[in-house]
Amino acid sequence: MADRLSVDLDGLESFSSDLGIIRATMADAGSWMRQFDGELGGDDVDGAVNHFESHWSDGRGRVDKNCENFVKLVNQAVENIRKADEDLEKQLVQSGETA
Repeated sequence: MADRLSVDLDGLESFSSDLGIIRATMADAGSWMRQFDGELGGDDVDGAVNHFESHWSDGRGRVDKNCENFVKLVNQAVENIRKADEDLEKQLVQSGETA
């Protein structure tokens, strides 16, 4: 069993950034699909694409909300771990000064 905790904080921050990109891309997907209205074939194809997009819109909303919440959690974890690390460093410095 490991006796140390190691967290890749830069990796977590990068992951948080990637989730932000996913959110932005998902938000743009609806407008991207709508730009092809009337250009994908007959009315049946157009209707199917619109039907898919309207139902997928609900799913995108849930994915977006989950990503938003996860970004907040990841950022808070990074902040808390950095703060704990700084506090431990201060305690070590202070204990070295009194020794």
